[in-house]
Amino acid sequence: MYLGAHVRASGGVWTAIEHGVELGCEAVQFFAGSPRTWRPMVYKDADAARFREARAAASLRFVVIHTIYLINLATTNDDFYEKSVTSLVGAVAAAEQLGAEAVVNHTGSHQGAGFAEGLERVRRAFARALVEVGDSAVKVLIENTAGAGGTMGVTFEEIRAIIDAVDGDPRVGVCLDTCHLHAAGYDLRTPSALENLLSDFDRVVGLERLVMLHLNDSLTPLGSNRDRHANIGEGELGLDAFAPVVNHPAFADLPGITEVPGVDGHGPDKENMQRLFSLRTAAREV
Repeated sequence: MYLGAHVRASGGVWTAIEHGVELGCEAVQFFAGSPRTWRPMVYKDADAARFREARAAASLRFVVIHTIYLINLATTNDDFYEKSVTSLVGAVAAAEQLGAEAVVNHTGSHQGAGFAEGLERVRRAFARALVEVGDSAVKVLIENTAGAGGTMGVTFEEIRAIIDAVDGDPRVGVCLDTCHLHAAGYDLRTPSALENLLSDFDRVVGLERLVMLHLNDSLTPLGSNRDRHANIGEGELGLDAFAPVVNHPAFADLPGITEVPGVDGHGPDKENMQRLFSLRTAAREV
């Protein structure tokens, strides 16, 4: 696995590359624009070119845009839904403009309407985003969720249902978050538990759909259904849980990106990155 972090992109989108290099990243994730406003980001050609040049110079292996927190593709509120779809489509367009490999998205909550109704809304949203992708290599990724409040994509079966709803389009992939897996009741704290989890995922979804991982420890216990990230090794998963993940052959060519709060509370930092790198290095030296 190659390792990276969610980084800031304020002051010019190319600064995401600079921040990633400062942390020693091999991959980066960032928001295209403010994560708390609806306005889709459209970059100036010069800024997009500067980003591509900075990335090439840094030799980053993977770049992914995370959609904004506001998005809910399963909402029953029509105005909110339209804004959410527009935001997703805008993120895909930004990824294409910058040459990013993927867009990762929290699908949202059906808000009590039921999974079937939420699924139909998600299907329509993804269909519009995939039209935007067109012949591009940009992947649209479903991120698994922790399970609170009617969220979609909690179980592997729900993720498979979303993929099936878009006729198995090959441009749709999956991002697995370790904190969300733990909160949803999927144990990965031992090598044998991780093998069981991967076997289940492969059987239900297919490992070929897995494009990336989010590497986050969890503040809450197994099956809590609460999405609370902890720094690597400081939560319920613990440091030992991450060594089998970062060194597993199934993840050898995938990015693992951390979204932890950071030692000082300012987001992913060198300390958390070093913890992950040390696990990978230790395994390679054995």
